[in-house]
Amino acid sequence: MKDLFAFSVLCFLIMSISAGACSCLKPHADESLKYADIAFRGELVEHKGHFAVFRVDEWWKGNPERYVQFEWRDGTHGDCDGFWPQLLQVGSKMVVFGRKGGFRIYHANICLPQKLVDEADDYLKELGPGKPPRHD
Repeated sequence: MKDLFAFSVLCFLIMSISAGACSCLKPHADESLKYADIAFRGELVEHKGHFAVFRVDEWWKGNPERYVQFEWRDGTHGDCDGFWPQLLQVGSKMVVFGRKGGFRIYHANICLPQKLVDEADDYLKELGPGKPPRHD
């Protein structure tokens, strides 16, 4: 609970107050792991209603099954929740950090790392080799 409070305070301190827009400094991968419930590399394979379904290729936190659902929401509402819209394309291969919500559905926050794999060398190097997903 203290970690969640510290993360909330951190986000509050680094958010831009002007026009209600969200801006934040992206923490390093090791720092992000403290605040995330899940961290993985995978591919966005489909949009299913209000959910984005990812196929997990490797993970560093959360011990996910082969497929993970995230609430499908772009991060342009000014509150930091969701994904950057350009990342929500089916076929996007990404490194994703998220928080667990109700019903085992994960939520993204644009203050946690969300990067296309091609642009995530620094995070992948810092994270090291991941583990394969569970095949339940």
